[in-house]
Amino acid sequence: MKNDRQIYICSKCGAQNLKWAGRCAECGGWGTLEQDDGSPVASNNDRPAAKPGKTQSFKALESSHDKPAATGLAYWDRVLSGGFVSGSVTLLGGEPGIGKSTLLAQLGLLMCGRGSKVLYVTGEESPSQIRLRLARFVTEIPSSFDFLDLTQADVIAATIREHKPALTIIDSVQTLRLAGVPGEAGNPTQIRASSAVISEAAKQTGSPVVLVGQVTKEGELAGPRLLEHLVDSVLMMEGDRYQTFRLLRVVKHRFGNTEESAVLNMTEQGLSEVTDPSAAFIADRPKGVSGSIVTCLMQGTRPLLVEIQALVSGSGIGIPSRKTNGLDLNRVNMILAVLGRRAGLSFGDQDVFLNAVGGVEAKDPSIDLALALALASAKTNQAIPADLIALGEVGLAGEIRPVPRLNLRLKEAARLGFKTAITPFYKNPLTVDGLTLVSCKTLVETLDAALKGCS
Repeated sequence: MKNDRQIYICSKCGAQNLKWAGRCAECGGWGTLEQDDGSPVASNNDRPAAKPGKTQSFKALESSHDKPAATGLAYWDRVLSGGFVSGSVTLLGGEPGIGKSTLLAQLGLLMCGRGSKVLYVTGEESPSQIRLRLARFVTEIPSSFDFLDLTQADVIAATIREHKPALTIIDSVQTLRLAGVPGEAGNPTQIRASSAVISEAAKQTGSPVVLVGQVTKEGELAGPRLLEHLVDSVLMMEGDRYQTFRLLRVVKHRFGNTEESAVLNMTEQGLSEVTDPSAAFIADRPKGVSGSIVTCLMQGTRPLLVEIQALVSGSGIGIPSRKTNGLDLNRVNMILAVLGRRAGLSFGDQDVFLNAVGGVEAKDPSIDLALALALASAKTNQAIPADLIALGEVGLAGEIRPVPRLNLRLKEAARLGFKTAITPFYKNPLTVDGLTLVSCKTLVETLDAALKGCS
């Protein structure tokens, strides 16, 4: 008997609803519910009786399949804990124009140069556009770099089984569709079904696959979040498309740790790794200007120094403005409230602007103290010493809380010439050569230590 119930699926999070609504109740997305006319699932009585499967011992499996194969692209291999595992499926996400296709083009050329065969599925761009990009990096494109100008998932899967390439790049997953599955390309049902078919082909042949996925303006992967569970690894490429720096980080990785990241520089010759990202991010920092301070983030296992800038001005309207770039606005509002209540610095009638320089996403709670000091410096128009760095999480009571891996962050600051560090109070104080540590328990103590005597 046919099931006439209409089901609406959220294109952002994959949540299902029995009736249409303007806003998804799960993720809060507006206009994301789309009708799914899929065939009804058969009941238990309609299904044929299943036969038991044949079990095998894990001990009998070849251990060689578990070892990642290096691609030759140093930062890619480091981020993926050695390279591609046989049959793995990797999802690379990022905003349009951030450099995903450029990165994968360079990766494919490098693997072809090492004697491997690479297949590039051109879903968004035409093959001629891809060829123009490849020609920017090499004078002669390897003959082992093939393309497939199709978006049918079953045809792509059959091609993978037939040719067994060392790497298959699918750009992008939002363009795929599978015959017999309702909805247009990019529909949650289409994305799930197409990804599952291609993933099965990758597992059967041992050919690694990279799926390119776009992200929404909120920074989340477009399409259902379920896609993250279907793949083995999820990499995110972040940064401001109008800046030169890019951050490649791991969100999920079944075959290694998620603590690695790489800072890349976008040039006319493509992407190259920044060997000393901390020095690059603070190279052009202005000296003697109020509202500027340096703090340290942890990008995986690597410390990264970043400048926080604040600007405070009188509001010309009844409701003051709060604008941030690369920072969590909710976190900023909390810091503003703590400054007003615990330190007597009110921003109720002033516009506040905050920026993490370089286009980096700075949302680590350990930068709370730097945010507070930058705001206080901007409000009082007192410049913070250029050789001072601040690290610490701020609580609602105005207390300064410890941060993880403090010693590693402090060593990075000392290496780049900082002389003073304001940190949370520790019973067992740390010592770092060349760095004077000022331990504070409260936000008021921190303000006195950083701004006292400043002009």
